[in-house]
Amino acid sequence: MILNYRLNTILLMLTGSFFVGLTVPDLFAQKEPGFAEQATYEAIGMMIAHGSGLHKMDFSKDQVQAILAGLEKGFSLKEIPEDALALQPKVQTIMMEKMQTIRQAEQVEMAKVAQKNKAKAEEFFALLASQDGVLRDPSGFYYEILKKGEGKNPTLSDTVKLHYHGTLIDGTVFDSSVDRGQPASFPMNGVIKGFSGGLTKSQVGGKIRIYIPSELGYGDNPRPGGPIKPGDALIFECELLEIQ
Repeated sequence: MILNYRLNTILLMLTGSFFVGLTVPDLFAQKEPGFAEQATYEAIGMMIAHGSGLHKMDFSKDQVQAILAGLEKGFSLKEIPEDALALQPKVQTIMMEKMQTIRQAEQVEMAKVAQKNKAKAEEFFALLASQDGVLRDPSGFYYEILKKGEGKNPTLSDTVKLHYHGTLIDGTVFDSSVDRGQPASFPMNGVIKGFSGGLTKSQVGGKIRIYIPSELGYGDNPRPGGPIKPGDALIFECELLEIQ
């Protein structure tokens, strides 16, 4: 069930209605020497293997050949035979074990990335601490008042409206209301600790730059696939527009 679901999902994502208009003879017709679409159809297979995560599951050569044989049968059969359906519990067990192995490998890799990024951040913060105008909050983030505002400071129970520009320490932009041209509003207690903590140091009309270690940001588990990696330190330049 798990394997069938993932493969079906990937097929739909990659090809849309591609297979709808094809018959079995279209897909498995005898190929003439020098089949012109060989590379294209091999690409479909590679996309299925990578899109489904099967390429990470360390199947043996014999197991891969058996899976390919099953795929070919699946294309040609109208229904899955009962004897194959009876193997579903065993298939689920195998896939669960493979997925667990992948998760463990990913966790090891993420830990290595986090360690490397934290070391870079430590060097960055050591240099930052010696710069004039940069202050350190007891919780661990650093901040710099770029322009002093007026009125009260926001608290963690407030909702604020602001412009912000977020980068990594290497300058990579990961989020920016400034670039979108649209200010953002959010509750102070609904964002990462370093960000909300830094905003408590500003007033309406003021600008602040906040330097956030990963412990007060997204830690070792940021959103998968995004520009923020495990252990990344963050920099936000913010203009507080309103306390709502």
